[in-house]
Amino acid sequence: MAKIIPVTVENFQTEVMKEAENRPVVLTFASSQMPECASYNAILEKLSTELDFTLGEVNLDEPDNMAFIQTFRLQSLPFVAVLHKGQMEDAIQRNLPEDELKKRLSKFFMSDEDRAKQEIEDAIAEGDFARAKPIIEAEMAKNPTEDHFKVLLAKCELSLGDAEKAKSLLGQISENSAEYASAKSLLDLMDLLVEAAKTDAVEGDAKTFRDACKDAERKDYRSALEGFFNLALSNPDFQDGAAKKSMLILFGVLGPKDPLTWEYRSKLNTFLFI
Repeated sequence: MAKIIPVTVENFQTEVMKEAENRPVVLTFASSQMPECASYNAILEKLSTELDFTLGEVNLDEPDNMAFIQTFRLQSLPFVAVLHKGQMEDAIQRNLPEDELKKRLSKFFMSDEDRAKQEIEDAIAEGDFARAKPIIEAEMAKNPTEDHFKVLLAKCELSLGDAEKAKSLLGQISENSAEYASAKSLLDLMDLLVEAAKTDAVEGDAKTFRDACKDAERKDYRSALEGFFNLALSNPDFQDGAAKKSMLILFGVLGPKDPLTWEYRSKLNTFLFI
């Protein structure tokens, strides 16, 4: 439960370090000589409620508390430390915006499930699917009905070359699921994502096509459509009209009312009837 402790040299061991044995404690150092410390502490107090952590506040205007300057090797204010099990797990030595500060601290106060989700999404964002896959599988063993993990595992399987397994996972997600839209989008894009995941060297039109597929994978649909359109213009017969077919797939993913659909369908129609 969130609480705020005014920290002194006398209560540091009994209240702060004892508390930090079981759960991380956030420690902030401030002085009235640095006006920005007050607003920074106000943000930390707000975050202590949102993230449910104990906040220890050290007022360096108190003469006895000056001993903390040497203990924590303070060089500037505001300064924030995260203490856990006798160790300083993190030190924030500059004035971060509230969203960045929350992100920096939240990793210490996530549930195990939220921490696993964050690790998975970080690994996928970095393209490290081999690292993400066993974490997802472990979470699925604990939460077999969690469709979010099925979508993430499908992304891994697809990127690791097993498109059939990815399709099987996505096919298990019902229309009533909150993840259905994500699953359907992946299924619709499957052929493009399979091409984007390939690692063999290609040149010329094949490279243009693959680059457009990678843009689609990143959801940079304008770049993807532009790449496919230019290929359809220069080589309409490439892979039996693959560029035009890919544009139609993206129109389906975007929907008929999306401005990109209107723009590139018009371009494609103009090209076809010239």
